[in-house]
Amino acid sequence: MAAVGLLVLVGLQVVVGSMAAQEAGDAPASITGPCSRTGDKKACVELLSGIPEARKATTVGPLAELYLQAIANHTTEAKAMATKLLATMKGKGVPPVCLQQCTASVDTLSNALAAFFSASADVNKKYRDLDGFLVGFLKQPPICMSACPIRSCDMEEVTIADKFHQAWKMLGVAHDLITQILGTKS
Repeated sequence: MAAVGLLVLVGLQVVVGSMAAQEAGDAPASITGPCSRTGDKKACVELLSGIPEARKATTVGPLAELYLQAIANHTTEAKAMATKLLATMKGKGVPPVCLQQCTASVDTLSNALAAFFSASADVNKKYRDLDGFLVGFLKQPPICMSACPIRSCDMEEVTIADKFHQAWKMLGVAHDLITQILGTKS
């Protein structure tokens, strides 16, 4: 029975993967153009091609916001997991270093994205502010990115670190999209 479940899961992944590749192959120029000016065109096109709103976008701004929302989703998931895990460890001594470091990194990124999405008055200012944050944040990878997970991490800690790593990988493309909006060099 487990083998059947695994085959169904693997089959589903193949179908979903081929659908994403097919969608990326027929991505509109409004996606491929901006994505071609990023450090990871393939990842950019694959992610945005799977979002119906992105396929309707006519400028870089909505694409950047959708990309940033995908990063925010990773940080929200990681933050919820970290908060829950830290709560279970309360009163049991010092939490493991990777959990502490990844929680701090997730919080920092999550707060910056929350500030971006809650800002509404001056669109250029919110992009400039996030660009300034990203330039500094990307310059020096946090310990969560450079040293975690380690062998002593349990599965929940590894998952939290992995979610942060996924968000981190996406930040370069997000920064490239923002620099296109601002007309600055990355």
